[in-house]
Amino acid sequence: MYINQTKIAILLAAYNAEKFIGEQIDSVIAQSDCNWTLYIRNDGSTDNTEKLIESYCLQYPDRIIEIDKGGINLGCRNNFFRLLEVVDADYYMFCDADDVWFSNKIELSFERIKQLETIHGQKPLLVHTDTAIYDENLNLIAESFWKSIGINPERFLTFNQLCICCCVGGSTMLFNKRVKQLVFPLIDNDLIFDYWIAINTVKHGIISTIHTPTTKYRQHGNNVCGVSIGDDNLLKNKLRNWRPLLRQYRKESDKLKTIGYGSFLKFLFYKIIVIFKMRLYKY
Repeated sequence: MYINQTKIAILLAAYNAEKFIGEQIDSVIAQSDCNWTLYIRNDGSTDNTEKLIESYCLQYPDRIIEIDKGGINLGCRNNFFRLLEVVDADYYMFCDADDVWFSNKIELSFERIKQLETIHGQKPLLVHTDTAIYDENLNLIAESFWKSIGINPERFLTFNQLCICCCVGGSTMLFNKRVKQLVFPLIDNDLIFDYWIAINTVKHGIISTIHTPTTKYRQHGNNVCGVSIGDDNLLKNKLRNWRPLLRQYRKESDKLKTIGYGSFLKFLFYKIIVIFKMRLYKY
């Protein structure tokens, strides 16, 4: 177990990230709030990711720590959960190896969570922000992900609706130790790490939304999880592909049953509610 000695533990999961990881680490180092420690786990990369991590650890030995050096490949989900499991801290943030943080990301999020603590005490608390979408070369695609898809996440912050429409991205989160206590032990349902954290938090704690992008989310050919903007989200396109969409909904519903969400009919009921809310109440 790593006992974090600073305010925030930043957890960076890396895999074959040699092309971008340097820019991401540099953007963390450049934060206006410097009270953090960066923990990195290399998920069995086959490129030069390990050499880059080692060079940063040598340059910033008190601020950057590599865990499980030479460890096996766990996949994106379990790589982040491994980091979360072995680092003990008061507050946590996740860090994607291919993004770039705006310099006020930590400051803005931490200020909000401290405000929440004055109202909600030591409840499980999670803050999340918007993100800006960039291409591989950091050319701007969309200034706001939420606006680009017409969603205001605050309209969906109930358990039944968040399970259907989760816009709480892992790379935009800041959460307290009480949230971590909700996450473990893990259930073997393959739900992606940020989704699992968000639905557990909204069920037992508080999620607060900041409508400011704090991350340059880089879209490129090797994203583990990309985002869909533009025509992909048009209702007519979804209706045109209703058969594969229904199969997809069935799979999503089966996964949610593992956490006691309920029947496929309940899933479809809330899916319809979410779809209509998305169309009626634009961002």
